[in-house]
Amino acid sequence: MNIAERVKTQRIHLGLTQTELANKVGISQQSLQKIEDARTSNPRKLLALAKALECTPEWLQFGIEGVSSGEAESNVEAAPFKAPSKKLPVVSHVQAGAWSEAIDYRSLADDIEWEESPFSASDNAFWLKVVGDSMTSPVGTSIPEGHLILVDPDIPADNGSLVVAKLDGTDEVTFKKLYIDAGQKYLKPLNPNYRPFEINGNCRIVGVVKEAKVKL
Repeated sequence: MNIAERVKTQRIHLGLTQTELANKVGISQQSLQKIEDARTSNPRKLLALAKALECTPEWLQFGIEGVSSGEAESNVEAAPFKAPSKKLPVVSHVQAGAWSEAIDYRSLADDIEWEESPFSASDNAFWLKVVGDSMTSPVGTSIPEGHLILVDPDIPADNGSLVVAKLDGTDEVTFKKLYIDAGQKYLKPLNPNYRPFEINGNCRIVGVVKEAKVKL
């Protein structure tokens, strides 16, 4: 994203109109329109704009999160960085197995849990709770049981990607690392006590894991 897209994205996330944001910054609505149309790449009131959008000037200008400037003095103090976010559903392993790009959130159970998610995740993404210890490793990347993983079907799976996959003949999904060797694909647990298994047209990659977190 460029600065124009970041300004518009954060403004919409905060529920502000162009006029409301312009008034907060002290500029005209037409000036803000120029910024969002990428006709102004270096706004004169960047610090005030960042404060009104509840983020840092560095994120607005360069996409850098949580960094303070230290390069320019001002009597305007930017608010702490608050990344744009949205809520996505936490689904069961069976629901994940039936997931598709055409999923209708209204068809999900009324009592489904929704989790705060990065704005960069696609609208088709969902959260899944890790079950079992096959992805728990004594060294390196380790995602123990109980963690929530953010699965994005819109991200292509590459060699080394952490993926959620559905094997033919099963209703539920499995969470593993995709390993490709000489054209042959394997699903590989991070736990060395489990063996990788070969997949060959008998498996559908539901999505790539974008993030993992634990809720206390």
